[in-house]
Amino acid sequence: MTETAKKMLTTFQPLPDKDKLLKSVHRISSFLTSPSNIDDVLKSILDEVVDTMEFDRGIICLLDDTRENLITKVVKNYSPEEEQRAISVKLNLKKHDCLETRVATFGYCVALEDSDTDSRVTETDRKITRFYKRGSTFYDALKIEDDIIGIIAVWRKKKWKFSPEEINVLHTFSNQVSVVIHNIRLFENNLRKIQELMILQKAVSELHSNDDLDKMHEILMRNALKISNANKALVYFLDLKKKRCLINDGESVYIDEKNEYDERIDRSIIQKALNADAIVVQQPSSDSVITTHLFDGCPSEIAFPIKIKDEFKGVLYLGKKEGAYSRDQINVLDILAKNAAISYDNAIMHSMLSIEAESLKTEVEKLKEREDLLLGFHDILGKSKKMFGIFHVIHEVAKHDTSILIQGESGTGKELIGRAIHRESNRSVKRFVDVNCAAIPGTLLESELFGYEAGAFTDAKKRKIGLLEHANGGTLLLDEVGDMSLPLQAKFLRLLENGYIRRLGGTENIPIDVRFLFSTNKDLVSMVAEGSFREDLFYRISVVPIVIPPLRERDDDIILLAQYYIEQFNDKFNKKVRGVSREAQSILKRYSWPGNVRELKNVIERIMILQDVGATITEENLPAEIRVAAPQDLTVQVGEPLTLPSHEGMDYRLTVDRLTRKIKEKILSKALELSGGNKAGAARLLNISRYSLIRELKKLGENVS
Repeated sequence: MTETAKKMLTTFQPLPDKDKLLKSVHRISSFLTSPSNIDDVLKSILDEVVDTMEFDRGIICLLDDTRENLITKVVKNYSPEEEQRAISVKLNLKKHDCLETRVATFGYCVALEDSDTDSRVTETDRKITRFYKRGSTFYDALKIEDDIIGIIAVWRKKKWKFSPEEINVLHTFSNQVSVVIHNIRLFENNLRKIQELMILQKAVSELHSNDDLDKMHEILMRNALKISNANKALVYFLDLKKKRCLINDGESVYIDEKNEYDERIDRSIIQKALNADAIVVQQPSSDSVITTHLFDGCPSEIAFPIKIKDEFKGVLYLGKKEGAYSRDQINVLDILAKNAAISYDNAIMHSMLSIEAESLKTEVEKLKEREDLLLGFHDILGKSKKMFGIFHVIHEVAKHDTSILIQGESGTGKELIGRAIHRESNRSVKRFVDVNCAAIPGTLLESELFGYEAGAFTDAKKRKIGLLEHANGGTLLLDEVGDMSLPLQAKFLRLLENGYIRRLGGTENIPIDVRFLFSTNKDLVSMVAEGSFREDLFYRISVVPIVIPPLRERDDDIILLAQYYIEQFNDKFNKKVRGVSREAQSILKRYSWPGNVRELKNVIERIMILQDVGATITEENLPAEIRVAAPQDLTVQVGEPLTLPSHEGMDYRLTVDRLTRKIKEKILSKALELSGGNKAGAARLLNISRYSLIRELKKLGENVS
């Protein structure tokens, strides 16, 4: 070593300008509150560290999903060839012995003042030093508390004596980088959870509204691939009676009569999932290696059993080239597979019923169908296709004790659906208890559900049995579950997981055997995203969702329900109304019914109380707000000839603005004309709020009358 080098190493080098350091720290801190693409953020941070601390080069590596390999994410001052080589090479913590892997394993920082002679360098480090001409190097672990997530390394070509102050500053930079990465990952993870829940909700809706098996395969695989980010999907069905299987790999569908493909299935996780009737996961880092992967190049595999009718077994298989399946993904995919099983059950049942209906239907059966239509399904009237679909789902799910989430607008009959499930179930002879979470204050709701011991609180003079114990052996419907407080949600989740309760002020664990139903008119997915509803509770209560369509989507049921209520109020008020005229029927069908079935009942009752109705209810008997609000013909003539000057051309923007204004004027004028000048009625015709209508009228000035 030259005298100059020795002198340099014995003297600490001064830190960069403090103002420069503070500005750099501030710029890095700004990433804490502005989540962005992680690679872009890491590049900006590495630029700050290298430039501020006057290093020549730098690199940031992060551990992959298996936590076995360091992956280069960004570099500073590398040539394109060097950058490509660094990004393409993985450093395995067990196989590659170098300072990068040691720091990533043990979590300490290393400052090499002379990368050639330091005793800590390995043979791999010496090769890297010669290749990149490292003089002095600083390595530090990126970690959150004790969790190591990667490393940062920066170096200078010349040899350098690191002062304690400089090491502290570099360590501060490392801590900032770690927190920024952690925040971005949290943000991305939460965003991904919300997206997965949205995909799940849409997929379940598509599955339950379909009875075409091929279409259901496509829906299941397409959405499973979106949720898991997998590369391959396959649906496998085994017909136990006919000893054959159906395979759909997304490209072709065929029947496999125990040939070569079936032999591959026997050695895959599909067979394991069938045998164990449980989810089987094969991650790339797993110690237990399955003999054959179903698809080459897809070492990360997962299989979900699909429990169908007794004669069938099914599996949803997913294969991924890189990465692992997160616990959240597995939870969401499990719910998707369970809903697919119910949909397949329904489709098979639908197919069997169709065949039976074609070959065996008699006049007696036709009369029975008509009787069922008139009497309703457990007091639920409906002949529309959507309601028949719900009746069938109720019949199927009632046999199991699975939690069911009933969703629908206010007034659609969620409680009736809950009672129908109870009556169809094996618990029908036991109690049905319904609790409205929105009608009982949070503190009181807990004592109502769980009960309390004497002395648990002021005025608790004696023990009270809660509704959960009262419903033991039967069914409990929690209506408006979205209004349940977060603390009570946590306590209820514990009940669902453990199967026992503890009264307020008590210490005894009381086992509970209750079939739980939940209902809400709120968007629980949005509430999960906002943090006002627990995600883990949402998973537990929404195993089988039933979505009740609003009355406006059940044209076939509106007149059926109206006739039912007419007969009901004929008996109550001693009237003799036979029905509804065609014109009145048309208006009733066009009305949007924001209050759904409850509103329809109230309207019929008001008509028959306040008006002297003849043999039929006519258009004049209907309330004015129903007649005005029912959508009418809004057709307007908006066209006008456009003259294009032959030489000068036209002012495009001015012409478009003028035509747009005229179209708005005509639409608003027509709506006001149809509503008799009533702004609220005109707004309903246009499906906008009254305030939006007034705002539009003000923009157009006096041109709209």
